[in-house]
Amino acid sequence: MIQGTRITLRPFTRDMWRTYYHWRLDPEVMFWATGESYAFSLVPEEAFMAAFEQSILVDYHLVSGCLGIFTDDDDFIGEISYRDMDVVAGSAVLGILIGNKSYCGKGYGTDAVRTMCRFLFQRFGLRRIQLDTWPGNVRALKAYAKVGFQVEGRLREALRVNGQPMDQMILGLLRHELLEDEAMA
Repeated sequence: MIQGTRITLRPFTRDMWRTYYHWRLDPEVMFWATGESYAFSLVPEEAFMAAFEQSILVDYHLVSGCLGIFTDDDDFIGEISYRDMDVVAGSAVLGILIGNKSYCGKGYGTDAVRTMCRFLFQRFGLRRIQLDTWPGNVRALKAYAKVGFQVEGRLREALRVNGQPMDQMILGLLRHELLEDEAMA
């Protein structure tokens, strides 16, 4: 378990994986996570559940990981993951999904991102964490900015949002930016 201010990050269980599957069927949740409401709705539940052993227990190791986000009241509200970890370069890519929509816009995602970044910087000695979204995902951009992420670039028409080509915003956070900010708090 990794403790944040308002959340706790925990390893996935099979029951959490099933809940995650159902979040992925929600068009609104998937729109804000991927830019497309249908992105994962074509995967049958049996196939998704069968992938639990491979996806979570085998594939997620040093270079990637996926954790559930829990509130202080023990409500499972989302997932946060890292991938493409390069311990030589000192970098990783972060992703987050708040699946329980009643917790959106209340600071839980911001705390989860901050908590995961702190963990990755301290545990693996990373220097840089990256994430991405599209320009219209204003709520995510504001949350990332609160943690200290800065827009570093734009990949032109690298995404599809509602079926339309859209630029991908690349954001980065350096270790000293997060840890210095926390030292001042």
